[in-house]
Amino acid sequence: MGIYAASVPRSLRRSHSFLTRHATWLGPALIVFAGALTACGAQTANNGGAASNGGGSSYSSPGEEVYVLSCARCHGADRTGDYESPGLDATRIASLGDQPLQFTIAYGKGKMPGFGGLTTQQVTDLIAYLKGY
Repeated sequence: MGIYAASVPRSLRRSHSFLTRHATWLGPALIVFAGALTACGAQTANNGGAASNGGGSSYSSPGEEVYVLSCARCHGADRTGDYESPGLDATRIASLGDQPLQFTIAYGKGKMPGFGGLTTQQVTDLIAYLKGY
């Protein structure tokens, strides 16, 4: 401490705490970090949650389980969609063919994210469920 610092009462000295020195960037950085954690958590739940229910499943089929855990959030529990997500009726899905559906599920399309973390069997089960088998 210099001579000046010793003559100024402690209550009037500049605070040099971490928060004070870094307040200009710390708040926005925390917001970005929280957003990234939220996105990662949602993606993990969408991709890995389909196989987590084990043997005590309350779903009528494995495809329904994948749909509820990965798709229903946007396309709706009743598959009717909303103002941004299209409805997924069985006739429309059947007209698209399996390969385009597999590609769209894995890589996404438009605002829909890809679900590349799903296994091949989960995608097959999901398509069968969407077609109404």
